[in-house]
Amino acid sequence: MKTTLKTALMGLTLLGLSTAAKAQEVTYGLQVGSNYNMTSFGNKSVKDNNGKVGVSVAGFARIGNELFFQPGLGVSLLRKEYTFDKNEKTPKFYQINLPLQIGYKLINDGDFNLRAMLGPQLNYDIKTVKSTATTDYKKFSFDGRIGLGLEISKLTLDAYYSHGFNSIDKTLDAKNRTVGIMVGYKF
Repeated sequence: MKTTLKTALMGLTLLGLSTAAKAQEVTYGLQVGSNYNMTSFGNKSVKDNNGKVGVSVAGFARIGNELFFQPGLGVSLLRKEYTFDKNEKTPKFYQINLPLQIGYKLINDGDFNLRAMLGPQLNYDIKTVKSTATTDYKKFSFDGRIGLGLEISKLTLDAYYSHGFNSIDKTLDAKNRTVGIMVGYKF
């Protein structure tokens, strides 16, 4: 199932790249917003798993019109709080995010647009985070990302959910799960 989903996301990305090659319209924009990190843990020793609010800043390029490819580059602060082996942990993750999404405008009415997007997201942790005395969180992770976006003239409002496909720490069997809201401006 995981391999099929990963293959489908990569296929959609390639479709977006081919669409981008034929597209004539390119839009750029900047966004800022908040995120809520809800890491899932397979290790049953993890207790009191609570998400925390973080922040994100990103830039994007939208290539195409009704059907579009939207690569982005962002920086995020993700925060967590949990208890492991009776010790409270509050790690902070400083990530560079690279979402590669295919989108479709559900409503395309001049200055008012409603978009849906789907695609993979690659993440790189800038700072090493310790999970236990003997292990570290991995620097690279791979997520699937889905979102809805609204545009009114040059203003954008996007909501997204990203779900980790790989474990970011084997000891904790931890996977990324993040929701976020971004507001922005397109040029």
